[in-house]
Amino acid sequence: MGASKKARASTKPADTKGAPEKETQDTEGGHTEEVGTFNVFTHDMDTLECDICTLPFDSQIYTCKNGHAACGNCCVSMSNRCPSCNEPIGDIRCRAMEKVLAGMTRPCKYRKYGCTKVVKFMEMRKHEEETCPYGPYSCPFNGCTYSGVQLYNHILDDHEQDGQATNVEASYYMGTLFGTRVTLQKDAPFHALLHHDGKTVFMLLNGGDVLKGRSLSIVRMCPRPGPDEEAAEKVEYEMVVKGDQPGSLSLTTPGMQYVRRLEGYQPERFLFVPDAFWGSSGSVTVTVYV
Repeated sequence: MGASKKARASTKPADTKGAPEKETQDTEGGHTEEVGTFNVFTHDMDTLECDICTLPFDSQIYTCKNGHAACGNCCVSMSNRCPSCNEPIGDIRCRAMEKVLAGMTRPCKYRKYGCTKVVKFMEMRKHEEETCPYGPYSCPFNGCTYSGVQLYNHILDDHEQDGQATNVEASYYMGTLFGTRVTLQKDAPFHALLHHDGKTVFMLLNGGDVLKGRSLSIVRMCPRPGPDEEAAEKVEYEMVVKGDQPGSLSLTTPGMQYVRRLEGYQPERFLFVPDAFWGSSGSVTVTVYV
């Protein structure tokens, strides 16, 4: 007997539309017209998900010579070896399955929160993980298990008193974060900035991915850009950093990126702050303008 299949979070069937059948219909004047109808099939969601990551297949599906299928990202993560039979995988595309899935649609899984979109199956993962405005947010603070749609209020209630977030309600002018000043510790991976609008969360990121210093940047974490809203990338920001060294460092960028998760994020633009700038206190003062 083979190993039992890993349990999935959901096994709800997904409706799919089959090829249209032709029917005839009499119209006024005695004419006959052909009318297209659709067959409706049901699938267990397990059959439409990658066996490795248990997520819906994306646009590229690969198979080994024994017919085991996997998404492209999983082929890379498994060093192009099929986890079921250890045969090479990642060179043979499963075109037939790609074609079937490309013609399928499904309601967004966040419809219980208010999303009314019906998305193509191949676009479902991107919509639900990145762009759906009704999807829950996961709190980025280490050890916090919060997941919900009220990230702003959660951070304000649970993390501001710890010094990990700054409410800038009293520090704005003409709709901007006017001279919002925070003290950033060198070992703190980020600091949350809560906008005065009561919903927008910016993250001041403190990366340790550069030699002899830290990389500072700012991203928008929520809310997600809406379909009628200008892209978050068009929001300009400036930050000025002062430390133990004379003078200051500054960065002005023409755009701010929106990110849903901080894990693995690499900023395209950042301000390099040398180790010597942090001094004996291990902190700097950062003034932010958005």
